[in-house]
Amino acid sequence: MSNNAQRFRVKHAVKSGAVVAALDIGCSKIACLIGRVDPETRAGFVFMGGGRQQSRGFNGGAITDMEALERSIRLAVEDAEREAGQRIDRVILGITGPKVQSELVEAEIEIGQRPVSQRDIKKVNAQALGKAQSKDREILGAYPIMYGVDDQEDIREPLGMFGSRLGVVLNVVMAPKSLVNNLSECVHRAHLEIDRMFPSAIASGAGCLIDDELENGALCIDFGGGVTTVCAFLNGVPAWLDLIRAGGTMITSDIAQAIGTTIAAAERIKTVYGTADLRSPGLAERFEAPRLGSDGRLCAGKMSRNDLAEIISPRTQEVFELIRVSISRSPLRQIMPRRTVLTGGTSQLPGSREVAGQVLAQPVRLGGPVAVDLLGDNYSSPAFSTAAGLISCSLNGFPDAAWAGNQPSALDKNAGKRLVSRIMGWLRENF
Repeated sequence: MSNNAQRFRVKHAVKSGAVVAALDIGCSKIACLIGRVDPETRAGFVFMGGGRQQSRGFNGGAITDMEALERSIRLAVEDAEREAGQRIDRVILGITGPKVQSELVEAEIEIGQRPVSQRDIKKVNAQALGKAQSKDREILGAYPIMYGVDDQEDIREPLGMFGSRLGVVLNVVMAPKSLVNNLSECVHRAHLEIDRMFPSAIASGAGCLIDDELENGALCIDFGGGVTTVCAFLNGVPAWLDLIRAGGTMITSDIAQAIGTTIAAAERIKTVYGTADLRSPGLAERFEAPRLGSDGRLCAGKMSRNDLAEIISPRTQEVFELIRVSISRSPLRQIMPRRTVLTGGTSQLPGSREVAGQVLAQPVRLGGPVAVDLLGDNYSSPAFSTAAGLISCSLNGFPDAAWAGNQPSALDKNAGKRLVSRIMGWLRENF
């Protein structure tokens, strides 16, 4: 078994030699990665090829133009097929949007002083799933954060344990059915079937967090172009997530507005000369910064890196302030991990890691795909953490009560309060 298989606690049945493809639909780019399953490799797959295209028709986590989005998907997939020398007809899809939300639900059942069976686990998970407010929303995953058996609360796998009561706390991740249906329609129009959807925030963590971060707790922040997501991992599972409708494109827009230039020129200036850290060296350096003249054409101009940093830094700080506020409102705020991994395309902006550390007041490291050595120079950057994580999720996955086929059942609304409160207490004491 590959070392990467140890990073998750569930393996899905994917045959050795099977072709897997990930499709990451983002606000600034669409990425497609193709691999072949090989359990003998460290990552569990051999990378075959990839493709990327500028994202059109998808902005702020919402579809704005179905035809444009379909065309972007087709082009990205065709690029990947060409590089891989392999046609694909199925993909693992990453889904993001401002209404992809996390809800904690809990339940408890009586088991009668006997060993916990698989049926008991499915039953208590189904009880908890039934409490999720899923009207007009699609359940994308339900991740058991913690089980409890009688007076013991720190249980990840209760199967076979003796007790009279079994409880669980689930993180149920849902998305609006309209978003799921419209994204599915765009993918189907590109003549592709969807094997499974994963929340992009979870896939980003699966792609860039190391074993210790997954098991002992970490926050993964994906600083993207149009949106920024945050996902907390506890006990080896995604425990909470949220999305901020702000990202790198807002920084680019600020630069274009401030100096009077085109979006394309502002993007290049940001990429080549930009920094979010007002204390970084070399800020006195001046560089060419073309501006729009009275005739609407670009003409020569100069500015200092310090002036550019003073445009970039406030917006970057604002993004991480919004993340900090989101964390403070989370039901898990008291037990949030105290270390953060920053990934995503905009995380490559110099100084963004330092600003994140200052605002969040905790250590932050910059993270790219764990399988970086397999993806080659073109796809090893943090911009492809989500796409790489989609393949990891499809091969290894996380324990998922919804994917296991549980269906909501009749509820006992008073069940679980005592045991679940002790579970949450245990979490507070140990994280």
